[in-house]
Amino acid sequence: MPHYSHVLRFADVSDPDRLNPYLSTMDLTYDLSSLIFSYLVIADADGSLQGDLATGVPTLRNGGISADGKTYVYRLHRGVRWQDGAPFTSADVKFSWQAVVNPYNNTLHREGYDEIARIDTPDPYTVVVHLKRRYPPFVSKFFAPLQEGGKGILPRHLLARYRSINTIPFNGAPVGTGPFKFVRWDRGRRIMLERNGRYFRGRPKLARIEFLVIPDDQTMLNELRLHDIDLITSPPSTLYEQYRAVQGVRVQLSPWNAQELFIMNQSKPGLNDPIVRRAITMSLDYDGLIRKLTHGVAQRALDVIPPTAIGYVRNPAYRYDPVGSNALLQRAGWVRGPDGVRNKNGVRLEYTLDVIAGSDNQRKLSVQLQQYLAAIGLRLTIKSFSYNTIFTPDGPIYGNRYGFAVYSQTMPWDPDNLYYLGCAFFYPKGENVYRYCSRAVDRLEEAGLQTDDPAARARIYHQAERLIWRTVPYVPLCELRRLSVSSQSLQNFTVNPGSTPWYNAWQWDI
Repeated sequence: MPHYSHVLRFADVSDPDRLNPYLSTMDLTYDLSSLIFSYLVIADADGSLQGDLATGVPTLRNGGISADGKTYVYRLHRGVRWQDGAPFTSADVKFSWQAVVNPYNNTLHREGYDEIARIDTPDPYTVVVHLKRRYPPFVSKFFAPLQEGGKGILPRHLLARYRSINTIPFNGAPVGTGPFKFVRWDRGRRIMLERNGRYFRGRPKLARIEFLVIPDDQTMLNELRLHDIDLITSPPSTLYEQYRAVQGVRVQLSPWNAQELFIMNQSKPGLNDPIVRRAITMSLDYDGLIRKLTHGVAQRALDVIPPTAIGYVRNPAYRYDPVGSNALLQRAGWVRGPDGVRNKNGVRLEYTLDVIAGSDNQRKLSVQLQQYLAAIGLRLTIKSFSYNTIFTPDGPIYGNRYGFAVYSQTMPWDPDNLYYLGCAFFYPKGENVYRYCSRAVDRLEEAGLQTDDPAARARIYHQAERLIWRTVPYVPLCELRRLSVSSQSLQNFTVNPGSTPWYNAWQWDI
């Protein structure tokens, strides 16, 4: 494949499920969305918040947030146009919020948006958001791609006529205000984007971007060696040393608010026992996993929020103690049967482990986890699903059919975890796919939302984080650093620590 100047070719193991981030949880969808859509607020490489479609970030100091914490004012850039030429206005922001909370839409991640009482648009360039109550994490969630569920602004003039956006053609051929325009999607092969010459932040340097589907990590590495691709979106850390050996390739490690998670479905008999969950934490060799499977790219996780978040706690690391794990289960009445699987009162510790197909890292990790748990009497049967299937609303995780699963996930920018761990937030009411419920954690998480004072919030979350760590809603296997693998010819490529890391694509060039 010949290389052309100002044409970027990047690859991943799968197609996205959709190009509308309102209806997806795939990291790839978020990445592609950041090329097509724009947001109100974004983060730069240092994690500092800055305006995107908004001219700045609302704060108490600049008057963008009212003293009672219930009103937020966004000032919008003038002269912004949709990629079809229509003018962008405050009405698009209001419509996009309505699309998020519309009960007919299968929108994922409504947290923050459901705190809004109403939105006023006094003129085309001003958005006034009125909250039902004080909600300190609001700026980090409202049309800001900082964590799971980041959403760009949708075009009202194209979508307002639909009762539901679930199955409309727009989801496969979107129109945004971002630096690149959608051209074509050859399903299972490639997606083509071209420069948006009217992009409001400046004319993009790249003329075209081509996304290629290469369903195997090793094949992708070979394409990189041949210089037939310029960038890999989610390079597995298992190939870290091999990437570094490729001539003409830049390999970078950057901060990332993300963890590799080993999650368990607590609606399954046995996994609702906190003793079983504690025993699982003791069965895993975390340092061994980091050394063997990430080649030192990852680090030990000590909390379920980022180290930069207020309330972060350096909890005692889960220790690797399979002897103690077996003893704990035995004392609790979980007895090994003739086949080695523990059982109690007719409940066998036997489950599926659902993983993403085609990923070398997932394959090796899942086999290692299977072996660790077998050593304490838990049997896992590995089941593979395509990347664009496992996270769909009717897939095994959101469909509540999994036993265990393993994947990476971006942590909330703010320490508030109620939407992910609250007893009232089992999916689809929230993102609690673990079916974890602790009334004590709920009380602390709710208290953390009653004040905007960072010091007061930190004291509350210090308590919450220690309790969450002890009660094990899921097991953070490690804290990730973002691995970027790109051609040395790719200029101005930087990433931020959030869920949607591409914030300056209009400045890239090759």
